[in-house]
Amino acid sequence: MGINRIDHAAIRVGDLGRALAWYEDVLGLTVLSRDADTVHLACRGKAADITLVKGTQSLENFTFGVDDQEDLDRVESILKKEGVAAERLNGDSRPGEGATLKFHLPSGHEMRLCTGGAERRAGISDFDSKGSHVPTDMDHLNLLGEVDPAVMRDFLMTIGFKSSLNISVGGQLAGIWLRGSAYDHDIAYMRAVRPSDRLHHVAFAVEDGNHYFRLSDRLMDTGHRWEFGPGRHNAGLGKSTGFGTNNYAYAFDPFGNRNEFSSGMEQFADDTPPLDADIAPEQMTEVMNGWGYEMAETFMTVGS
Repeated sequence: MGINRIDHAAIRVGDLGRALAWYEDVLGLTVLSRDADTVHLACRGKAADITLVKGTQSLENFTFGVDDQEDLDRVESILKKEGVAAERLNGDSRPGEGATLKFHLPSGHEMRLCTGGAERRAGISDFDSKGSHVPTDMDHLNLLGEVDPAVMRDFLMTIGFKSSLNISVGGQLAGIWLRGSAYDHDIAYMRAVRPSDRLHHVAFAVEDGNHYFRLSDRLMDTGHRWEFGPGRHNAGLGKSTGFGTNNYAYAFDPFGNRNEFSSGMEQFADDTPPLDADIAPEQMTEVMNGWGYEMAETFMTVGS
């Protein structure tokens, strides 16, 4: 029992056709269903991994997977004790969704938990690229907001997440990374530089370095470039293993929603203590990029 990994994200885009030119044509995701206002896509299989919602930009909602109704009951009971409103949904908002529990985080983000039905476990990652450039699954997401990161961390831990990494800048907590599964992190939250921003990135899973090569060539062949990466995060300041050391590459969709392509997350026991890092502002580039001395200026200032 417990919370698995992210199962689905819904993001707003200004135009579905232009968005599909990125998510379907460039990244290679498969359209499962479409109407005038939404498109459900999968990296593979018959369960939607990401939904495009006609709007402007940023995050509409996101869903983590759980194994069964008992997990939903457990979290609903916790939310009730915490005075947090929750709603049960039928689980028919997208292909592959089972019974669902909807609630809001202290930051205002809409979060859902869902079962996957009899045919699959929701929130279980598939990393096998089968030699393709196409991302294999959803991997994690990074939220932005104005709420104190400690408040967000405490809330997420209350419902079943484990703390992985806490980064303070000049003594002030700036970002938190937590895991529902055994993997390094499944959700993150940072203070927004621009008050209106609510999403730093949604992350897709890629398998390994060769997968990055194929995806990088796909971007180049279609007239696109990375914003930042590929590289390796460096939360341990010189350690290629441990919390906060996954590989990354980032690119924007046509409406300014940042996509990460993540690999190489280690797995940790539930009782592994988190990494607490307090850095000076000038060390941010070193923390975010262990392989070089550069970081895109937009990376720490622009969200959606």
